[in-house]
Amino acid sequence: MQVLAPIAGIVSLAPWRVPRRHALAALLLAVAPMGARAQLQLTHTEDAAPIPAGMLRFRMTTGWSRIDERFTANGVRTLTDEISTDSLGPRQLPRLTVVEQGLKTLANDGGTRLTLGRLNAQSDIRTVTTPIALELGLTRRLSVGVMVPIIQTRRSMHVTVNGDSTRRANVGFIPARTRGSAAGTNAALYAALRSAADSLGQLIANCPKSPNAPGCSSVNADVSGAAAARTQAQAFADAVRAALGIDSTSTLLAPRTGSALATAIETQRAATVSRVQQYLGPGAATSSHVFTADADFSYIDLQGRGSAPGLLQSTLGGGLDSLQTVNRLVIGGATFAARVLVFDNFQYDTLPRHGLHARMAVGGEYRYETTRGDSAKQIGSVSPIIGSGVGVSSALDVTTGRLAATLAARYDKPLARTVDSPLLGNPESYFPVPIFGAVTMTPGAVVTLDVTPRFLLGEWFALDGLYGIERTGAATYVLPGTATCDGCGVTAFAPNTATRTAQRAGFGVRYSTVDSYLRGTTRTPIEVSFTHLETIAGDPGVAKINRDQVAVRIFVGR
Repeated sequence: MQVLAPIAGIVSLAPWRVPRRHALAALLLAVAPMGARAQLQLTHTEDAAPIPAGMLRFRMTTGWSRIDERFTANGVRTLTDEISTDSLGPRQLPRLTVVEQGLKTLANDGGTRLTLGRLNAQSDIRTVTTPIALELGLTRRLSVGVMVPIIQTRRSMHVTVNGDSTRRANVGFIPARTRGSAAGTNAALYAALRSAADSLGQLIANCPKSPNAPGCSSVNADVSGAAAARTQAQAFADAVRAALGIDSTSTLLAPRTGSALATAIETQRAATVSRVQQYLGPGAATSSHVFTADADFSYIDLQGRGSAPGLLQSTLGGGLDSLQTVNRLVIGGATFAARVLVFDNFQYDTLPRHGLHARMAVGGEYRYETTRGDSAKQIGSVSPIIGSGVGVSSALDVTTGRLAATLAARYDKPLARTVDSPLLGNPESYFPVPIFGAVTMTPGAVVTLDVTPRFLLGEWFALDGLYGIERTGAATYVLPGTATCDGCGVTAFAPNTATRTAQRAGFGVRYSTVDSYLRGTTRTPIEVSFTHLETIAGDPGVAKINRDQVAVRIFVGR
């Protein structure tokens, strides 16, 4: 996200002037994995046209991006597939692994799985990016500019828990008002079994020396059986403490009343007590049962309400934020850019035009951003933070008659920044391992190649075809030190190390009087354009983006 799922808007400030015969813009978008954090990379490629010397261009572009799906190894899947599950448990919330291991002991079944039931979610991402730029033509070949983006992100989330009539949960959440009594029930059972185990231990140690002492006859008759009963009582008691808790702080979950799990636990408890009583008598370990939850696990139990935290905010959830719709609006850092026209044999007079015309420009930019990224504890959110970086680009325009094309290439290198990231597992996972720390993260470099064929309609209108391919490298991380998560089942930091490639295609239409202005046939240079682009193919983890963009450019001076 994205470690945190942040948005990185990379908007070139190089000139974008598109006369009738000139190259028109290509728009390309690429997305790193949607996990928790998603990393959205937005690039604008431009033609090679310079801003005339002494002219100032104001440019405002608004783009609306929609992400509902992502590419996986099994084809295109919705974003909700990484959230929804038929069995909410340790696979999503790793700290529940300790509880599940304890339930296996309590039920005497290694195949036991903790499930809080069905989690259904509907989610999509919408972003609105508005870069506002001022660019100045210093000479015929050199222009400079500055741009500040306004970025709004929204990840909508609609969540239901056990919303259908089919009961699948075998564990329930204990409300704060009843945790004291639940803890007391479990604590009484824990104390009774531990006391029985201690008593058996004393008999096993002392009876060989005092065979006529009370209780020794049954123990001496079957020492190995007594030792096994003692071990079984200790294991059951310890599992009650580890999985279910014996105080109001740790008693958060309980077997669902009437579930197969609760029945299996009660059967094993009765068997353990019966086995202990073979050596200690009928009054041993009879003081209590395991506490069970009467209510189904619910949306409120997961999310919390008001000042009452839910499972996500608890120690078992890892202190995560609720699954909820998140809106963010920021004014991003400034981008400073310059572009140089390498060669230009385009014709700028009123004489008839013949033959092939071409021009090429190269440019560079520095993007400065000081805002720290969001925390990965806000699972699934999309950050509008851009992050600092540098980039270089080039564009080649060719035209003949009514046909034209632009070939554009770009390399963008994000700089390292500090993020609040998971220290274990995959930092791009939607449900992170809840061990967080300040991590130095460097997003992977992005290489983009765009081809924009177009057909010129008259003096002021043009139609574009848009195709682009983009390759994004894997992010690198520098951790503050080693980390552990006892019982989480995750022991290592495992970020994605694969590069990802995305292909985009679309169309555009443009109205421009700039060419006519330069040729002296109109008095007002202005450009208005619309483009639409979609992701048509991508490696696993790439988001399937649909984007519409409207751009207005006004020239002032001379």
